[in-house]
Amino acid sequence: MEVRCPVCAQTDQVVSVPGAVAAGTTYRIGRVRLPGTREVADLPTAPALGVSKHVMSRTQLAVWLSFPSRHYTPWARNQGYILLGLGALVHLVVALVIAMGKDTNWGEVLLAPFCLTGLFWGLGLLLVLGAHGARRRDVAEAPAREKALAVWESLCYCPRDNVAFEPQVGVPFHPSETREYIFGFRPGKQARPF
Repeated sequence: MEVRCPVCAQTDQVVSVPGAVAAGTTYRIGRVRLPGTREVADLPTAPALGVSKHVMSRTQLAVWLSFPSRHYTPWARNQGYILLGLGALVHLVVALVIAMGKDTNWGEVLLAPFCLTGLFWGLGLLLVLGAHGARRRDVAEAPAREKALAVWESLCYCPRDNVAFEPQVGVPFHPSETREYIFGFRPGKQARPF
């Protein structure tokens, strides 16, 4: 069955959205020079030149049409635990050094190290609690994400008219509105039922 674009009614250039994203995404492995500034909003930057990296570059169309990433990243939680552990270790060492001094009281010994370790404690807690909240949000959104993924996989794109559409529905939309379409968000309305 050929899929027709709802705007131009042609079938010759219509491609699936996952195929358009794959065509607009390239991977490069090896020693590369990455841009120092972000050219596309969701691409990483490289702090140094000539670093051995796996590089992914995407066209703006691929960025618009790609399926949205999750909120939760385990690495953020792990960084938080590392900072908390580092803060506890530094706090213990500084407290022991202060305790070995003359004329110290326990208030000084326990509270003074926070001047040095407060940043570790604060950032660590922020990362751990933020990752916990993002994970809860991901779990709550899981059923909607599964339905949105099914919709996203069925979408098609017509480069002639620069529109994406769902073949069964036939309503064209601009590629930058993909997230709103697949999750069913409409300004001033509730999410559409699946």
